[in-house]
Amino acid sequence: MKRWLKAGYMAKSEATKKSEYYRTDMGTPQGGTISPLLANIALDQMETDLIEHLRGIKGWKKRIGTTSISTVVDKKSKKSYRVRKHLNIDLVRYADDFVVLHKDKEVIEESKRFIGKWLEIRGLTLSEEKTKIVHSTEGFDFLGHHIRHYENRVKGIYKLKLLNGTPNEQRRAKATHVLRVEPTKEKIKGHYRNISDTIWKTKAATPLQLIAILQPKITGWANYYKAVHSSEAFSKLDHLLWKRLYQWACRKHPNKGKRWVADKYFGTVSGRKWTFAQIVGKGKDRKIVKYLKGYSKHKEKTGSYARVGYDRSYYDGDTAYWAGRLSKGYGNITPSKAKMLKRQDGICPVCKCRFGNEDLPEAHHIHPRHLGGEDTYTNLVLVHLHCHDKIHREYRRKKEENCQTHKDFKKFLNKDGTMKYKETNTDGTSTVLRTGKDAGIITPVSGDDKEPI
Repeated sequence: MKRWLKAGYMAKSEATKKSEYYRTDMGTPQGGTISPLLANIALDQMETDLIEHLRGIKGWKKRIGTTSISTVVDKKSKKSYRVRKHLNIDLVRYADDFVVLHKDKEVIEESKRFIGKWLEIRGLTLSEEKTKIVHSTEGFDFLGHHIRHYENRVKGIYKLKLLNGTPNEQRRAKATHVLRVEPTKEKIKGHYRNISDTIWKTKAATPLQLIAILQPKITGWANYYKAVHSSEAFSKLDHLLWKRLYQWACRKHPNKGKRWVADKYFGTVSGRKWTFAQIVGKGKDRKIVKYLKGYSKHKEKTGSYARVGYDRSYYDGDTAYWAGRLSKGYGNITPSKAKMLKRQDGICPVCKCRFGNEDLPEAHHIHPRHLGGEDTYTNLVLVHLHCHDKIHREYRRKKEENCQTHKDFKKFLNKDGTMKYKETNTDGTSTVLRTGKDAGIITPVSGDDKEPI
């Protein structure tokens, strides 16, 4: 069983030593926009120095482990990442908040003493109120999550089923304790209080206006906790949200019956009843214009995402690695573009280069829409913005030189609907953008396509 050191730190100055406080216009306030960046600069190398110190203590090398790095391939995502397999101590830090994990309490106490001295050199000190040593079965709160080891209660027929299953299921059945990460009760209560107050302040709003106000709050909070054990919290919040919205609707129409109120403000969306929505029309003409997406709709299966390597950073310049993450929807891109990136393996078919984290992807119709091309994935390919401009410059030039009407332009389409956009390679061959299942992939031009444009 592991023991955990939960810690934070606070600035220490000469003024605080003397119990005197002076007003100053210099520096940055705690919790400011630049505060996390300054914390990362000040606390950099903390983990490396701690591991080196603990390994330097006589007889502790085996207790701490080695810092050898190996490459592991994720079975689900097929992506490789670097890990330190044989290191028995972990330090997880986010800005000025960090946790040290080890199974031996003596190691944790020595870590606390060393970190205290390490911070003093930088003019900082551990906060006595926030720093505590607890056992993993007691649990602790970290970044709005409650992390705790619970006793494994799997038994009976379900346990026998796991013992006869995959190696991962067998380990789950034999484990004495199970790690559980879930939202803290304080965060759940605070978020619902915010949602409830927002609904109370918008008594005169229309359903459409209320949805526009609530949806960003719900989506942002749910996305933060969707990757952990949050099913119970999401179900509870969905129920409380429904009760609050029903009160809001009944208050707007005190002289109407409950069935009338339910029909006016709640509908069925994807099999889910009592969904708050903007509804217009009656009877057969009844139509849901917009509805409120609840918490449970944002939930993801725990562990369904690919981990990021311990030594990776979004700004480390490794565009090949992060382009692979982009192809799985990582980053600020639309779901449709993420799907095309995944299909193309993160490669632009025109320049054959990978998409970087700062590149501008653009969706291109292989068969132009004004010639009957459909707005479907089979007719779309994701290219760089400058590559997209290059394609359309070439199309426009060919059209101006040889085409008087759209009918004339059709001669530049192959029999399979492929646009005869060609590019000469270094070996003298040409390539063409394809449609259908091979859409977005540059392939050598066949014999039928080698006629001059």
